[in-house]
Amino acid sequence: MAANLPTGTVTFLFTDVEASTRLLRDLGEERYAVALAEHRRVVRAAFDRHGGVEVDTQGDAFFAGFPTAGGALVAAREITAALEGGPIRVRVGVHTGTPLLADGGYIGVDVHRAARIAAAGHGGQVLVSASTAALFDGSGLHDLGDHRFKDLAAPERVFQLGDGDFPPLRTLYRTNLPVPATSFLGRDEEVAETAQVLRRPEVRLLTLTGPGGTGKTRLALQAAAEAGDEFPDGVWWVPLAALAQAELVAVAVAQALEVTEEAGRSLEDTVSAHLAGKRSLVLLDNAEHLLPGAALSVAGLIQVEGPTVLVTSRERLRVQAEHVFAVPSLSAHDGTALFVARARQAETGFTESPAVEELCRRLDDLPLALELAAARTAMFSAEQLLERLGQRLDLLTGSRDSDPRQATLRATIRWSFDLLEPAEQRLFARLAVFDGGCTYEAAESVCDAEVETLESLIDKSLVRRREGSRRPRYWMLETIRQFGGELLDSSDDDELRRRHAEFFTAFAELADPHLRHGPDQEGWGDRVAEDYGNVRAAMQFALEHAPELALRLVGSLTFFVWLRGGFAEARAWVDAALAAAPDASPSLIGRAHECGAVIAERLADPAAARAHAEAAHSASSAAGDERGLANALRELGKAYAALGEGERVKAIYEELAELSDRIGDEWNGAIALNNLGDRALYDGDWARAVELCGRSSEIRQRLGDRWGSALALTNVAVAELQLGRIDDAARSVRTALVDSLAVRGLMVVVASLDTCAMIASRLGRAAESALILGASDRLHEELGSGRETFELELVEVTTLCVRESLGEEAFADEFERGRLMTIEEATEHALSAVRS
Repeated sequence: MAANLPTGTVTFLFTDVEASTRLLRDLGEERYAVALAEHRRVVRAAFDRHGGVEVDTQGDAFFAGFPTAGGALVAAREITAALEGGPIRVRVGVHTGTPLLADGGYIGVDVHRAARIAAAGHGGQVLVSASTAALFDGSGLHDLGDHRFKDLAAPERVFQLGDGDFPPLRTLYRTNLPVPATSFLGRDEEVAETAQVLRRPEVRLLTLTGPGGTGKTRLALQAAAEAGDEFPDGVWWVPLAALAQAELVAVAVAQALEVTEEAGRSLEDTVSAHLAGKRSLVLLDNAEHLLPGAALSVAGLIQVEGPTVLVTSRERLRVQAEHVFAVPSLSAHDGTALFVARARQAETGFTESPAVEELCRRLDDLPLALELAAARTAMFSAEQLLERLGQRLDLLTGSRDSDPRQATLRATIRWSFDLLEPAEQRLFARLAVFDGGCTYEAAESVCDAEVETLESLIDKSLVRRREGSRRPRYWMLETIRQFGGELLDSSDDDELRRRHAEFFTAFAELADPHLRHGPDQEGWGDRVAEDYGNVRAAMQFALEHAPELALRLVGSLTFFVWLRGGFAEARAWVDAALAAAPDASPSLIGRAHECGAVIAERLADPAAARAHAEAAHSASSAAGDERGLANALRELGKAYAALGEGERVKAIYEELAELSDRIGDEWNGAIALNNLGDRALYDGDWARAVELCGRSSEIRQRLGDRWGSALALTNVAVAELQLGRIDDAARSVRTALVDSLAVRGLMVVVASLDTCAMIASRLGRAAESALILGASDRLHEELGSGRETFELELVEVTTLCVRESLGEEAFADEFERGRLMTIEEATEHALSAVRS
């Protein structure tokens, strides 16, 4: 181990030879040995020249510490330059942190982060973390954007030193895997084995089994990240613990993948079609309570070629093609290491003693049991923990649980609960009402939570904290939540669930206007999505015990569902709520019918949409609710448009424009303008379309409705193109494309791509147009959306022109290349293709 290592702020440099096994085979042992020796000379000489101290060498990899960021980066540049053109190419990662120096070596997360950054690169490439870049003058650094690494930490900004084109980084490119609150310790063999199984092409379904508390979820997350390189189309986490019905598995998967329902097609078939041909990994977490029904959904996912499914469950699914890995307890070494690490988080001065190993053994080395016990080291020594916990474990010999480890875990949770103060016990039990966790505001309102009490439960590892989209969220592992739910008596449970339902109904009502036309549609959409498990639970309670509350709730979910999907489930809620509360106030009934109309329109059921819209109009009239009338007219116009009654549509939107102006409803007024402009497009009145849709876009932009503004601006671009104003059309569609992608308005993104293809063709950029047409075709297919007649005619004319210009073979090549692009790549190409 090296002496005189830099201390304080240290810049780490990791190098690794790319494809060393292949090089050995290609060069032969003697030539490879010579090349490797020269490589080592170059690396060590660069370290010496610029103040680097070699920390470790393993095989063909180096690890060095530098006192300055500049020295490390200059050394990295010299290493790659000196080896360029030779048989050996190294990838280099550089990261700056403040590690702990112990026993002649560095300890800390910064060391692991530097190694992860290096592993993400390619031969000849130098990757630099944001912390290092901030200490450098910036010359020669190129921003590669935010990336997540296999340690599942939060995204990190990564830079490349020097020029050069390289393949995409080996990072978790497309994923929603959560960021764990604590570091992952141990289980190296299990992670490697599970990741290796996932990489095998013949494995379509792998189930990790074991009782609660064995660490199935953490192992699955880590293995999914480790195998992420094999899944370029994404690694998606789908939590199932909050679901009450197996039928909702497809809904949860669709929401995670941002897939929306298609008319005339089951959601299961839509999701399968979306995954077909893609190398994706779908992680279904906590499936046991939904069996056997959930097994059918999983079986459907693996019927198509492409995706791999990873499941965590207390029992196997019992479907064909299932591979099963029974997750063991931790090894004695890993169990002790985990306990000590968590104990030192609770009490920095904790020292290991012989009692620790025996305590871990008595707890069956179960990760959750170890964490709960370790959280108490601020109060008890390891010897005291062993004595007190040992007595309870002895009492539970021969428990009703079939797996002895489950008895151990329940005893540990019960022991942890018994040590709580009365106020902590009350809050612990009440927090079990939340499905998928909650914000502090929700815990305070529903459970009368106080900051000090909640913090105490977190300190004792009974409640966990993670960052949400805008604010922290507090949650329980499902095993602990189930235990907490058992503690509530029926009267307290009913009152708690009523308060829970009332809170989330009020939350949905607060979110609704922001989702319709607020300046932060995407942010509010994320907030509702995070609490959708709670929304489901609130709806279930309301339908059974408070029907008018159910009407309020479903009437406030209209535009969340419209933006994020879940149509079939919401349609059932609309029908059930209307049936349960036929004598509710007309305004509530009108809002529920508005939701029904919006959903029916998205499901291409115009007759049902018209029926709901007419019912919403009647109810709003009876209530004297003019804003409800405006909403009903908006949906009625859309329904008649889908039914092909153009003249009636014009009359409805003219009425809507007049009403909206009178009551000051700018948003619905802007929609009326855009839809009248849309009719002008059908009539070939291009100038009027530009005027009306342009005014609509300006109003909705001012209101903060970027999605709606972009939609109207796409119509403007089409009309401007027909008028021969190509530069104006290009400016309009660029804005529409950027804004719609920013808020994930995919229906507008695909319309913008179509328009970009038309403009590129008109500019003589046939290859670019064909590529964009391919990307648009793929996105239309994934969304299950068709083009309206007018749009279809324009796209068909463009396709014909481009095909004639390029020739059949070249067109097919570019079109297929476009179909393989991600939406972000397609957007970048489209924006470039329509620039002057």
